[in-house]
Amino acid sequence: MCSLLPPDDVLSRRIRTAVDADRLRGLPAEPGAPEVTFLGAGESYTACRIGSGDQARVLRIPRRPPHEMPRSMEAEFEVLRRVPPELGTSAIALETGADNPLGAPYMVTTYVPGRALRAADWNPRLATALAHQIARLHAAFAAGPAPSPASVPSACEQGEGLLTWWSSHHPVTLADPRVTALLPAWRRGLARLDPAFAGVAVHPLIHGDVVVTNVILGPDGVPRFIDFEWSGPGDTAKDLALIGGRVTGGPWYLPMTPDDLAAFVTEYSRYSRYAQRSRLAQCNGATDPQQLLERRDAYELLDRLGNLLYCLSRPGEARYGRWADEIARNLTDRLAG
Repeated sequence: MCSLLPPDDVLSRRIRTAVDADRLRGLPAEPGAPEVTFLGAGESYTACRIGSGDQARVLRIPRRPPHEMPRSMEAEFEVLRRVPPELGTSAIALETGADNPLGAPYMVTTYVPGRALRAADWNPRLATALAHQIARLHAAFAAGPAPSPASVPSACEQGEGLLTWWSSHHPVTLADPRVTALLPAWRRGLARLDPAFAGVAVHPLIHGDVVVTNVILGPDGVPRFIDFEWSGPGDTAKDLALIGGRVTGGPWYLPMTPDDLAAFVTEYSRYSRYAQRSRLAQCNGATDPQQLLERRDAYELLDRLGNLLYCLSRPGEARYGRWADEIARNLTDRLAG
């Protein structure tokens, strides 16, 4: 039976009808009517769990037109083909056209049981487990074509690129007093961290969005990854920055002290040297703990300002206003400190 479906009645009926008629690719073959459970509606996809137990699958349906997606369905699906099941969700089936019972493209992936991380979960054991999982993911993705450009842009270059994009697409966000007040210190903070980016090679593939809501803590206590739509070539340090830190706000980040961050990055560095048998292990700064920590700190500044601007671009939604206040306040405190 259907325990919960998306609030869109038309889509709900289409999903239920298509599942009952067994007319969607990649779904489990179960006797009777498989259970359909609404998992959530993110920025790009609506997700439902189809079936139960070990055979459960996730049906993901785009909420945006293709040109507004951060990564095409095809590109993300190819990444999911490479994700080992012990690390996260994997590819099952892809339908890129709308000529199907849903009347929309869809993707089917494996289901990762468990729940999203919470602040109360954070402890040294979990930090170690997550650091190891990120290192294993980077090792699994290390065998790929050489990215172009080959070197990671500096912190300042990435910062100016971020501001240029928002200036072009949502210029009003940059005029908000919460942003204008912190931009000078934000730029100075990035400049101080620029030296850590010198000569760092781009990794063939990173997750790109290791926030709390994309890390599932399994019943076995092991964290695993979902939602690879922001994956692509990049700096491995970015995957260490988005889970949390000193700048929090909204549902995305865990509060982490400087000691937490140093231990987390050091454990990733140590395990990377063991896990990775690839060119990554030879890259300048790829596993050096101090350089990783400094680059992680830069990505915290880059990500949090980007998320602040994103929240400000949704003025009609009260929760985004609250989250913008939280991020702006904590980012200001971090820069002042």
